[in-house]
Amino acid sequence: MVLLAGRHEQDALSPRGRALLSLSVGFVASVFAGSGFLLGLVREDLHFQCSFHHMGSDDPGSFYCADGIGYIGVGVATYGVYGVILLIALGIAMADLKSSGMQSRLLAGISILPIAMFSWSTWYATSSRPIDQAPGANYWVQPLLPVTAVLVTAVIVILAAGLIPRPGLRTAGFRLAMALFVAAALIQPGSLSAVAVTLGTLAAAVCLEWRVPDEVETPTVTSARKLL
Repeated sequence: MVLLAGRHEQDALSPRGRALLSLSVGFVASVFAGSGFLLGLVREDLHFQCSFHHMGSDDPGSFYCADGIGYIGVGVATYGVYGVILLIALGIAMADLKSSGMQSRLLAGISILPIAMFSWSTWYATSSRPIDQAPGANYWVQPLLPVTAVLVTAVIVILAAGLIPRPGLRTAGFRLAMALFVAAALIQPGSLSAVAVTLGTLAAAVCLEWRVPDEVETPTVTSARKLL
């Protein structure tokens, strides 16, 4: 019993165990901490499922939005996609791949998917506007342009880091991207639902990088002298 408990504790502290924990924590944080901010962004800033009405000639107009129940579909669709991304990431983290570096790169690539989902869905929320909206208004620029610039920069850092052959430098690039994602969540809290899943997946990639020797692998070349 003591031996089994010690082995279980060792597995829990292994890079793979930390990767699985990071993935789980990221998704839970997205649901419980990010869902409220996401609803506020979609309803109050993007005015999705809202109508703009004038009550009189002197009234500048105001938005009338659906209640919380009307946004259940938004939550189900959003977290349904995030759940699929989580399952894929969990499958990769638990797989016995020969190359730990490739496993880490795959997780880093998957970490971009929640950001892509967030960017597309917020664009859709502002593009499909009914005819009774306030004329000449752009509801995407003010709440989302600054955070989108930071998110795009972080995605570029992830892609560039994935091309680096040395694991130590690659991990530094992933951590820089994580810092940018934290800054994005502070700039626009409504992005936390996506950022939390991305951070959990990217942290899992960093955990798996710890299994890779910090050296550039070079092919073994047999000396011509030995052959002679």
